[in-house]
Amino acid sequence: MSEGARERILSACTAVIARNGLAGFRMSDVAREAGVSIGLLPYHFGDRDGLLQAALDEVTASATRRADAVPHARTPAARLEALLCSEFGEEEEIRAGSTAWNELRAAAVFDRDRAAAVARSTADWQRDVRELVAAAAGDAARAAAAAGDAAAGSADRALALTALVEGLSGRWLTGQITAEEAQASVRATLAGLGLADAARGTTPGG
Repeated sequence: MSEGARERILSACTAVIARNGLAGFRMSDVAREAGVSIGLLPYHFGDRDGLLQAALDEVTASATRRADAVPHARTPAARLEALLCSEFGEEEEIRAGSTAWNELRAAAVFDRDRAAAVARSTADWQRDVRELVAAAAGDAARAAAAAGDAAAGSADRALALTALVEGLSGRWLTGQITAEEAQASVRATLAGLGLADAARGTTPGG
């Protein structure tokens, strides 16, 4: 299967979940949305669970690609902000991905298979954030020469940041806050954790 066909299938999967919810999810709908034969789905993704796992992984990967495309995200702190803020936006792809993620996360409360899939994708995302937190914290410490400041470890801060984004995502999708307000909250939290861009003393765009 070409990379283009794979991307269409995973994008269609996310769109179908976002539109119909997991209860109304049908692989035939995904094939129709993607414009491919339904036989391609089990052949390349195995069963329904394999397709859903691949779709979860793609939502995480798409956020990374959006962060990579941000021109100013050259330092670890700037890249960390770009990655977390990329979870919010008015583009259809972002909203569909976030909706699908929240739908699968809610289903995981009652479904052990879904819980395992969400845990795997969350662990990958949290690892990426933890690595950026560690790098950004190192830059900030060197810039400020703040010896003896007992800040939380990278793993603790990565957990707090990813949990913050998940909570903000729910409020954004239900119209309680805007994407801009969610991003502002992320930037303020990064600044409060000492993870601002050391070159400017603030988070990029903040």
